Amino acid sequence: MAAHAQTICLSTSSYPPEVGGVGVASQRLANLLAAAGYQVHVVTPVEIPDATGAVQTTQEGDVTVHRIFCDWRNPATSFWQRQLVRQLDEAHDFDLFHGFFLSALYPCITAASRGGRQRPVIASIRGSDVTNLLDAPFMRSTILAGLRKATWITSVNQRYLERVAQDVPIAGRASVIRNGIALPSGEAPWQLTSANRGVVGTVGQFRKVKDIPLLVRGYACVAPDLRRRLLLAGYFAAADASEEQWSRRLIDEFGLSDQVTVTGRFEHAAVYAHLRTLHVYVQASAFEGLPNAVLEAASLGVPLVTTAVGGLVEILEDGVSALLVPHGDPAQLGAAIARILADDGLAQRLSVGARAVAAQLSLETERAEWLALYARLLNRQTEMERG
Repeated sequence: MAAHAQTICLSTSSYPPEVGGVGVASQRLANLLAAAGYQVHVVTPVEIPDATGAVQTTQEGDVTVHRIFCDWRNPATSFWQRQLVRQLDEAHDFDLFHGFFLSALYPCITAASRGGRQRPVIASIRGSDVTNLLDAPFMRSTILAGLRKATWITSVNQRYLERVAQDVPIAGRASVIRNGIALPSGEAPWQLTSANRGVVGTVGQFRKVKDIPLLVRGYACVAPDLRRRLLLAGYFAAADASEEQWSRRLIDEFGLSDQVTVTGRFEHAAVYAHLRTLHVYVQASAFEGLPNAVLEAASLGVPLVTTAVGGLVEILEDGVSALLVPHGDPAQLGAAIARILADDGLAQRLSVGARAVAAQLSLETERAEWLALYARLLNRQTEMERG
């Protein structure tokens, strides 16, 4: 148990019931910190058109969640987030701040020095963070300022740390903490059946970085006698409306409207039910940290096809635990999907390999690494304040 019920501010870009890997991972972190005895306050935005910064606070288990309803098009959104974190700090006097996704970091940086008392700040690089760093110049200066001031930087893969190190000194204050995964209690391994044969799909929040248009193109390259359905289990992010329009246009152009299903939002508890309906799980992303959806599919043993990007190439071996293809080539993506659909023996071998990868990424390891980092930073802070 943590001594003296130390209080944590976890600022995250997403939190359930929102669908997406960042939300799943941030909830897992919040719960494990609360179970270790910390008082955890989560601050998270909820994107609603024309929202004006109203705040809703709920107690969810042992975690207090503060949701700020905002519209990313409103330039006041970043101010509302900083203001909320500062107000909560004045009320709870946080011992440590954690920006879980770089867009959620800066409110922590500005509050951590309140009253001249500098408290530790963890910056966690997740998912499309490197995309923002490279391709979003209006966010770049804020991200870099936050990374320079952060006490410690974590990433789900080594590649992201190496990229950030090109812009910010991180030696001696950075580490890789990979996502953990566990098969839900009572779940049996994936099996190929007549019900899921020929079904290709993916799960998550379909932001631009997930490149659903590439998945549609790749699926269209598969011979019609092999493919039966394309399942897009999730929803398109409001901020990426053009991505949805482009995806749907391609679906129409390829004559796939009767084969493609977009589920829309659903509770995270339904993820495994969707995964079981698949013959092949596909991650067509342009960038990735270490996506929870891939780990969830791997934990069941659904055969994987992924682009060779980010943390995926650090955990997956081509031909053993997945088929890896370069990003941006629909023909190669389609060929990899077709190989699995046409070869049941390959599907079974990849299923076994995927489950072996998931077994190595245990929740216990992730938990131990987070708690060790928190303890080290908080103990260091206590020693500094004692002089």
